[in-house]
Amino acid sequence: MLVNNQYTLNLNSIFLFLVASAFLGVSISFADFFLFHFVLFISSILLLYKIKENQFNVKISLFLNPHIFSLLLIFFWYLLSLFWAPNLQLGIKYNFYIFCGLFIILSIVSFCTNIEELNKMFKMLSLFIFIEILIALLESFTSFRMPISSYSSISAFFGKEPANFLVSDNIVLLSRITPPTGFRWNTNDLAISMIIALPFFLCNRKTSIKIVGIFSITLIVAMTASRAVFLALLLVFALYLFLIKKKIITLILILISSIGIFLGMRFFSESSNARMNELANSIEALSMYISGDIDISGSLEWRRELTENGLIALKNTNGLGLGAGGSVANQETIGPVAGRFTSMHNFWIEVFVEGGLFVLIVSLFLILNIIYHLFIISKTSQNENIKYFSQSLFMSILAFFPAAIAASSTIYFFPMWIMFGFAISVILLSKNQALIINN
Repeated sequence: MLVNNQYTLNLNSIFLFLVASAFLGVSISFADFFLFHFVLFISSILLLYKIKENQFNVKISLFLNPHIFSLLLIFFWYLLSLFWAPNLQLGIKYNFYIFCGLFIILSIVSFCTNIEELNKMFKMLSLFIFIEILIALLESFTSFRMPISSYSSISAFFGKEPANFLVSDNIVLLSRITPPTGFRWNTNDLAISMIIALPFFLCNRKTSIKIVGIFSITLIVAMTASRAVFLALLLVFALYLFLIKKKIITLILILISSIGIFLGMRFFSESSNARMNELANSIEALSMYISGDIDISGSLEWRRELTENGLIALKNTNGLGLGAGGSVANQETIGPVAGRFTSMHNFWIEVFVEGGLFVLIVSLFLILNIIYHLFIISKTSQNENIKYFSQSLFMSILAFFPAAIAASSTIYFFPMWIMFGFAISVILLSKNQALIINN
């Protein structure tokens, strides 16, 4: 508690509100200023006030946790890289993104000190995910748009530049059905957010929630037409049936059924029902898009060019990396790909190009270590909540590997930081539970 003569503030409530504002992200913002930034500023002041009240005694045990320590190493490396980054302004901006992510993770870990608080955090996030799913479905099949959406006619009033359908690389250009964006501004970010949430529905013990969630998210991912996320969705289903349920025969049957559904939709391509006709043609176009038979706006081509430019620049640094914001600065020097792209559009290549071998190795160690611990916990934990969270997060992080390729960058994609913060909290609480049982 923070105590003052005039008021009493619960720092935990501030942390909870910070995570909530992070999940909402761009949906409550004007131009580049989000609600999250305001809450971050208030949280920082209150945290500094609390540290001062404690006579600057700070517990360092949290920072010695191997996962948190790895994240701090990455952050300090990017700070150090400002000395050789090609564009100081972009470098500072990139470091601010990482700082925001670290603050989100530390807020979640600091808040979730017991199972009760972990459940409280999860219930809040579940509510927001449920609302986002409803919004995305409305955007897919009605004229409703979030005011702050790249396809909203009024987004300019919020300091945004609306997307141009004519230059979009989204498959739904082949249909009059407009793509959903939810809280995320663009379709790819929404799709990644959905794929992170999907395992929590798959592992849910309530059949009704499981069925509705799986169907809704699958439909939303299909409507966003994100190739990488669609493949990640298939990976999640395979992981769930193969590792969690251990139903290999069921997995084979589902794969056969899925193929049958896609083939069956062809019969509706000539339907007199306009909506069924549009949906059938969209699914047929999606299957061609996933297989690479068509490449809307040459997305595969310009993504490949961005990657090649980044790797050539990395080679010239002898593996040191271009530094924070270096991939964008490098591409701006060369010139935008296809006249408009400077972001790497492949998060893992971006990490390698900017952070070099050091950040790549530390990042892989961190993520693989988290995945390993979550898998072990999912098999050994006696606590039902911990078991549920570890199973879900294990699949979410694995699916995030291919899904992250879809976004221009996920360094400022807050659901990613929330996912990792929640995962670290589950691992820490699982260790505490084990210590209590052993004692």
